Amino acid sequence: MFLDNLPHHALYNLCKYLCLIDIINLSRTCKRLYILIEKDNYFWMILIKNHFGSKLYQLYVNEIFQNKKNSDYVLYRTDKDREKFEKSFRNNLPRYVCNIWLFNVLNCKDNSDGYLTYKSVLKRKFYPRTNELKMSLTIEEFFEHYFNKNKKLTKENIFQISLCKLIYFYLIEPKRLLGVDMCGIYLRCSKYHLHCFNSICSKNHEYDLNSLTGQCVRLYSDELLYQSGIKGKFKSILPGIYDIICRIKLDKNDKYLPYYNECCSQDPSVEKCVECYFYALADYGLDCECDGKMDFDWFESKYLLHSNVDWFNETMGRIKVFELSDIYFGFHIRYEFRYRNILFDYIQLNIVK
Repeated sequence: MFLDNLPHHALYNLCKYLCLIDIINLSRTCKRLYILIEKDNYFWMILIKNHFGSKLYQLYVNEIFQNKKNSDYVLYRTDKDREKFEKSFRNNLPRYVCNIWLFNVLNCKDNSDGYLTYKSVLKRKFYPRTNELKMSLTIEEFFEHYFNKNKKLTKENIFQISLCKLIYFYLIEPKRLLGVDMCGIYLRCSKYHLHCFNSICSKNHEYDLNSLTGQCVRLYSDELLYQSGIKGKFKSILPGIYDIICRIKLDKNDKYLPYYNECCSQDPSVEKCVECYFYALADYGLDCECDGKMDFDWFESKYLLHSNVDWFNETMGRIKVFELSDIYFGFHIRYEFRYRNILFDYIQLNIVK
């Protein structure tokens, strides 16, 4: 039997075992398959359900496009809320914008957007105005999301693409930022911000053949705790629940072992003070904090398991997004006296099924 003569249900079952590139190649083999794969919304609905399960199928094919948008009031986004948060921002700006780690993560030196997001997230978290926040998205927002990502698309031809095909693409594509593409956080400043730092020095970039691009970034704080980690921002993340995964590797830098031992001899309490911290928050969602988990015992147990050879994935936590959002995040290590280092490959958002 020729492939062109197979019934539709057989082709649906066949395609659920193929990867995305194989499906695209299959659509180029004949006119019937091209029409089925490129024009048939039902084909992509079947793939979404088979690959991602009925729960995500229901959320992304039906619910988020049918749910009404959350009001500015329940999101703490009214003009009155913004005015109150802006006043708080102006009070903090002159003194703390470059010397507080979180303000660096939120890019407060550039504008107040991140700070306003942080305040509204805290309000929603501790003083919710409703318990019924919905995940919602308009079809126009969804198409605009793809139009902004792919400059080859035009506003005319993007509407000719199957909606469910674009949903499938979003679910299957990796939502990932590389460590070498992120900014550094330096808690060092001077009057009028003349000597602020907002990028990781190239000397912290290292070659590693087992990292995703062959390069990674080494994280540590110097003797005065000036370098304090990395920060970044995911742009245009659709509603959903995401696990935040970091691909990291641990290392003990023997060059700084004498310095570490000297600090421990002066103050024995610092021997086990190493700590790592991660924080993320979404414009129209909640936050995610990983604090206290990545301590001295965590570092030593992971180092015993992986040594300084193996990369491994560490789950920072889970974040919930209600509407199209940017996600701010920051990661740092401190009190390790340069001896215990973390090599950072990338951070990724995985949709929770």
